[in-house]
Amino acid sequence: MSARPLIRFLGTGWSHGVPMIACDCEVCTQRHPKNIRRRPSLLLQDARHTLVIDTGPDFRDQALTFGIHSLDAVFMTHEHADHVMGFDDVRRFTWARETPMPVYADPHTLARLKIVYPYVSAFRIPGKAVPKVGFLPWEAPVSLGDFRLTPFPVPHADLPCHGVLIETPGKRIGYVPDCSDLPAEALEILGDLDIMILNALRHKPHPAHLTLESSLALLHRIGAPASYLTHMGCDFDYPALNPTLPAGISMAYDGLEIAG
Repeated sequence: MSARPLIRFLGTGWSHGVPMIACDCEVCTQRHPKNIRRRPSLLLQDARHTLVIDTGPDFRDQALTFGIHSLDAVFMTHEHADHVMGFDDVRRFTWARETPMPVYADPHTLARLKIVYPYVSAFRIPGKAVPKVGFLPWEAPVSLGDFRLTPFPVPHADLPCHGVLIETPGKRIGYVPDCSDLPAEALEILGDLDIMILNALRHKPHPAHLTLESSLALLHRIGAPASYLTHMGCDFDYPALNPTLPAGISMAYDGLEIAG
């Protein structure tokens, strides 16, 4: 584990992932390494803790590809499949634990997780390899090691969804992988940031997500010294688009590490 707080992008793609199934566009067929985008997930590490925000369908591949050997807690932003459908694979990290692994989410998302994964248990079940976890409501800041994670609501279709303010001893980082806008309350929370990470789905408007243009406008308002785009589809070709972005704004890519 890193001695200093570290943030790694495990996935930066939209719900289809990139390359997308049955897509013949240049981004999907050329498969440039920085255009391979797994479903959205963020890894947080300090000297003693490893945390993950969202466990989408690619979580097993992400854990293997990026060498995740331990996990201390999971935080869920919302219930959509591209954020929760790899949750079963956290079981590998829970077998050696004496206590249940904490899983934090808003009450609505917790209720959905219990429906989708009714077999999880806070106790070891002899003969069964199930996640040994404890579901905990995430409605206020949670501190683990060098990280303090504060959820805040953002609009995303018609269901509860949250962004996250990540605070370390040295930085304030905003992370909003899904939203269609940032209301005034969210912008207030995201004041005085060092780093902002915001979704940018595609060029064409979408009712539940930001376009590239709307994301760039919000990043300009937030004014963080460094900003990153995530939750991107195959509209965006990293080698072509990234050099054209405004100063201080970059496309994230799977495996990118930033110091916390």
